Amino acid sequence: MILVQALAIADDPTDDADRRLRKRIGVVAGYVTVLAPLTLVLQAPGHPLTWPLALGLSLFSVGNLVVLARRRDFDRYVVALIASGTVFVPLAALVGGGITGSSPGLVWAFLIPAYAILALGPARATPWFIAFLLSIGLMVAIDPLVRAASVEAPYLLRLVGQTQNVVLPLTITFLMLRYSDVRRRRAEARVDELLTNAIPASIASRLKAGETLIADRYPATTVLFADIAGFTPWTAQTEPMRSVTLLDQLFGALDAAAADHGLEKVRSIGDSFMAVAGAPDARDDHARAAVDLARSILLAAAAWREANGLDLQLRVGLASGPLVGGVIGQRRMLFDVWGETVNTAARMESSGVPGRIHLASTTWAALGGGLVVERREIDVKGIGPMTTYLVVEPDPSLGSA
Repeated sequence: MILVQALAIADDPTDDADRRLRKRIGVVAGYVTVLAPLTLVLQAPGHPLTWPLALGLSLFSVGNLVVLARRRDFDRYVVALIASGTVFVPLAALVGGGITGSSPGLVWAFLIPAYAILALGPARATPWFIAFLLSIGLMVAIDPLVRAASVEAPYLLRLVGQTQNVVLPLTITFLMLRYSDVRRRRAEARVDELLTNAIPASIASRLKAGETLIADRYPATTVLFADIAGFTPWTAQTEPMRSVTLLDQLFGALDAAAADHGLEKVRSIGDSFMAVAGAPDARDDHARAAVDLARSILLAAAAWREANGLDLQLRVGLASGPLVGGVIGQRRMLFDVWGETVNTAARMESSGVPGRIHLASTTWAALGGGLVVERREIDVKGIGPMTTYLVVEPDPSLGSA
């Protein structure tokens, strides 16, 4: 479309969506600056400088747009645009009989620093705000002389001129403020989304409230580890893209399952998945919620195997008890947990049976029954002899996974 082409004269293939939009707003401002000066002819029809001044700024704006289309130098274009406005507004007020005449420019002058903030950023806009104040000071200083040398315009002309020169620039200012606020809110929403994807929502809220170092003790939690048995040798014989695609499918299902059961996914590394119940948000049913998630994980893994024709199963291990959690990292923050409970859960997974849920005695005790289990006496690497439990079948009272 011709309209789109006219707005896209400053576009560059490397522009992101935000910069492209700001450029197009700048181009619209340029087109407005071609037409707006011509209204001076209606507001101050009798002054000999009216036509030269109006046509001069219009032609300058046309040339500025042409140079922009050829060079794509947007910063130069913006500086030229707002500089021309800084000169034109006081001159327009002069030929219109001063700031109380038929062509006042006080509000139009404010568009200069307002647009500079939008196009150039706050730091570079500050000098243009100073220029705005100086131009107002100049117009006020010379207004008595201008009024004395001018013939008062008819009332109707002054009424229309003053109304137009307030409503139009304030409307443009409103639209720019609205655009800036919408853009800010979208950016904040995106930051919040990224933050809560990396760390729990309750922790993210504390960070936004000003906390810089977060470390807490969680007295009652259950940690879950899941790992694909035999995945490392399988990947050695499988094309990398297929391995990554399959992992993405599986972990996408595990992430969704953790969210459904209200557990916090802590991390996934390689083919290992870790989640915790009871941290950072405490819950009395942490052990039962973790077992429910473990059952959902095995169901998701079964569907994944069937859909992709795989002979791979997950080992799932759980342990319950206290731990410490907090946010680590400055550039790439993440929520992590530490303690013996984490180490034991990892050992339950590594010493477990593919396709089964392996519970530490702490989780079995926290459950207080409700599951059919198979007792085991094993020697756990790094821990020693332990009594553990393999889930045989769930009690119907736990509900469907």
